[in-house]
Amino acid sequence: MPRDKRQTTTARPLDKTRRVISCYTYTLLEILATRSSYFERLLMTWRRPVFSKEIAALHPIPGEKILHLGCGSLPTASLLIAQTAPVHVVGIDNNKIAVRIAQGFIKHKNLTETITIQYGDGGYFPVNDFDAIFIAINVWPLDRVLRHLATTMKLSARILCRSNHDDVEAMLKTDEFSSVFAIDSILKYPNAKSAILFRRKET
Repeated sequence: MPRDKRQTTTARPLDKTRRVISCYTYTLLEILATRSSYFERLLMTWRRPVFSKEIAALHPIPGEKILHLGCGSLPTASLLIAQTAPVHVVGIDNNKIAVRIAQGFIKHKNLTETITIQYGDGGYFPVNDFDAIFIAINVWPLDRVLRHLATTMKLSARILCRSNHDDVEAMLKTDEFSSVFAIDSILKYPNAKSAILFRRKET
């Protein structure tokens, strides 16, 4: 009988290392951006083209509630989502310093009515009332987050997950996740990828 080629492990060690490096790199860049209008404009200009395509693929609908996992100190995706459609965005991060900085940044931008920033961990944060979920590239361990979403998110909810060296695709080929999530589409950029995911309907 041919061997099933699906992987049985949920996360490759190198994938986790890359996400950890991304986490600390972006944290430093975002802190600089929140303290300097020049760096803020520079970082927003660099991020906007990719983020705008990702948000268009996520397709926020007026009145929806959107969750931004791993919002960081400069919640760019939250800002751009709120600009795209009249939705409410909740950005969370498990770094208390990043949360405090992001809250001050949103308050400074007078966006507290449309964007809420709070401390939270994607591995256990309540997600059952969100219509779409944006997972940043700095979120780790990703398998723990997907495991939580697999059992608690709305069946109709969409996920956009930023991929780091194809780690999302590799994880979704594992026995644990291949029967739970389906990839709707892959967005490709010169140095990055993103995947739109859906929960498979239970049979």
